[in-house]
Amino acid sequence: MKKIITTLTVMTLLAACSEKTTKGEDNYAIISGRVSTPGEIEKVLLAQNNEVVKEIPVSPSGFFQDTIRPITENHYYYLFESSILQIPIYLDKQTNLELTFDKDLEKTVLSGTEKEKNQYLLEREVIVNNKIFRSDAELFKQEPKVFKENIKKYFEKLRTKLNSYKFDKEFLEKQQKWIEYKFAECLVDYPNSYNYFVGTQPVLPEDFYEEIKGIDFDNAQEYDSNEAYSDLVQRKYFQQIGDLEDPVQLDNFIKTIGALKSENIRSDFAEGLASMIHPSNPKNKEILDFVLANSKEEEVKQTAQLTYDKITKLAVGAPSPVFTNYENANGGTNSLSDFKGKLVYVDVWATWCRPCLAEIPALKALHDKLKGKNIEFVSISIDEDKEAWRKVVKERELKGVQLIADKAFESQFIRDYSINQIPTFLIIDKEGRIIDPDAPRPSDPQLAEVLEKLLK
Repeated sequence: MKKIITTLTVMTLLAACSEKTTKGEDNYAIISGRVSTPGEIEKVLLAQNNEVVKEIPVSPSGFFQDTIRPITENHYYYLFESSILQIPIYLDKQTNLELTFDKDLEKTVLSGTEKEKNQYLLEREVIVNNKIFRSDAELFKQEPKVFKENIKKYFEKLRTKLNSYKFDKEFLEKQQKWIEYKFAECLVDYPNSYNYFVGTQPVLPEDFYEEIKGIDFDNAQEYDSNEAYSDLVQRKYFQQIGDLEDPVQLDNFIKTIGALKSENIRSDFAEGLASMIHPSNPKNKEILDFVLANSKEEEVKQTAQLTYDKITKLAVGAPSPVFTNYENANGGTNSLSDFKGKLVYVDVWATWCRPCLAEIPALKALHDKLKGKNIEFVSISIDEDKEAWRKVVKERELKGVQLIADKAFESQFIRDYSINQIPTFLIIDKEGRIIDPDAPRPSDPQLAEVLEKLLK
């Protein structure tokens, strides 16, 4: 119920708060600048602790400016022009920071108060993210000893930069810890990345993790105050799940996280686990129980419960959720009911999804292999940009029925199937009943056998 405040009450409140307001009137910062591609960017995002705290509109000429208040004790933010162009920034009370984005991060120009701290953070971003984590995998393909020697050089270079400035003790110590945690994250990440790029597990020297033996991976205060530490903790624990469909790995992961004493860390992992609730996961109930017991966010709990409830209705043989009047790339519309009497293989995808695009050749080949049989291949794009969708359909000569969902990820059909990652594949029988809500990909050799058996 809304509270009604009389004019007299407002005046009393203002009088009572006037001294406090005066004391806090300097608790703001101003950010201004230009984006790298004027006319293409509508807004930049200011984030802190992985949450967007402000959307700053960008003018047609590429200029943006806004006042940020209040400035909390955590002075560290990220300013995003796009998912691949982001800049860490430091804001204190009455900071006036101006910056000009450049796609070449090293050419980004900074000016204003707190310039030196922000210049260092920019240099840090260039070294750690551009030179290490976004290095086209060259570093992570190297053998363990060579890899470690090379990343040590990068972090020594960063330490030298840090020490070349005359920073205050608090900022200096925080950045020294940041370097320690980021170096540790590189070591923790190395085995999985090496395996991903090379195809085999590396043989690690006994002292490979020597530098991280003293790190406490269950520190609630550090988790909230240092984003490098929270990145490290998440990397360390999430890497234990190599296969999302392995019940043993999931069970061990849930037990490990459940044993942590830090409530904030358990809550963060609960949010990550909630996204793993999907039709083929054998541990959905255990995940839901963990989320409900550990998440501090009511919205996360409600979403997890809703997803779980939906999935229980997606049992084999249950009526499939339906879509109605989805636009067809060849003109007109289609509904799921149009394909009654046929086996239906559904591909939920998007033009911006690389794994989705990677499945296209196999899907086209499968379509040709089963041509003339009683099966319909239906691809449903969740693109928001219809022109981009039409362009890919035409240029890649996509086959089967090409449809686009009415509201992207928010489309009712997508939500009813609890699809939160793509590509996702579904098999629906001739009567519109669910056969498999998480079917094999076209590139899986077993799929053709599965479909041919269903067509007999």
